[in-house]
Amino acid sequence: MIHKTKINHIWKINTSNPGKLQEFQRLFAAYDVQLQNTSIDVQEIVADHLSVVAHKASQLEEFVLVEDSSLEIEGAAVGIHVRWLLDHLEDYLGHQALWTVLLAYRQGKEVMIYKGEVQGQIVQARGVQGFGFDPVFLPLNASLTLAEAKPDAVNARAKAVEAFMQNERLTIVKTIDHWDGAWQ
Repeated sequence: MIHKTKINHIWKINTSNPGKLQEFQRLFAAYDVQLQNTSIDVQEIVADHLSVVAHKASQLEEFVLVEDSSLEIEGAAVGIHVRWLLDHLEDYLGHQALWTVLLAYRQGKEVMIYKGEVQGQIVQARGVQGFGFDPVFLPLNASLTLAEAKPDAVNARAKAVEAFMQNERLTIVKTIDHWDGAWQ
């Protein structure tokens, strides 16, 4: 089966985070695509990043986008546990980091996954914009944290949306319809 991104489709993104919704609406508008919102509470599994986003997409109707962010930090196993990082920030100041965003949707029994990523460093919190780890993430070769300025060139969400719009899929996986493992 040939999979194409349906650009003319009215897309929805499932998020209850108003900051993420505004950011995604702005990013999609740059491609003249209208993005609507759903906020269905989807319980998240404890698994690798691809499985987490695939499971989230599997729980929703077709063509509803889901996003999942992870942060890999040199010397730490943060991954999908970003909230944990915020409580342990002092331990990782100066460490290199990789912010990855996976954007996915379900089509039939398959999940299409797109990726954006940005390299950076963990620093003392600066700035008041954004959310999550934005105040402590300094992109590579930048002088401002994501909470001080988040141009699309250093925005993993923007890069994931670009991959989606260009139909540059990271992978296609089968839906995860049943989970016996741990939950976040």
